[in-house]
Amino acid sequence: MKLLLDEKTLRYVWGGSGEYWYSRVDSQVHSSVELECDDTEDLMTNGFIPFLTISNEEVIRAYIKFLDNKKVSAVLEKLSGNEYIDTFWKYFNAYSSISEGFDEFENKFVLEKAEEWCKANSVEYSVEK
Repeated sequence: MKLLLDEKTLRYVWGGSGEYWYSRVDSQVHSSVELECDDTEDLMTNGFIPFLTISNEEVIRAYIKFLDNKKVSAVLEKLSGNEYIDTFWKYFNAYSSISEGFDEFENKFVLEKAEEWCKANSVEYSVEK
């Protein structure tokens, strides 16, 4: 069995740390609520591994680096956390040069990170186009 990297599965990467688990038994991603188990060691013993987590800030930082816009980079480099994210969205909404292409970049970034996670964890996968 392979993990299918599709739109549904890739939505799970936005969960918080420990919120989603990949099962080596059924090749599916499960929420910790669904598993009804708070014992990380027990989950790992039973073939579960923490699923990939990506933060909004991580995607935005990668996008800003990709854009290579020195003006925006200079403003954002001094910020972190919510302040960084809030300031990015202000620029995003004000300048089409920043907003155009963001969704495409985000989708590609998340898929690449998911593929890296699969390879690092020896998880067989396929990508739904």
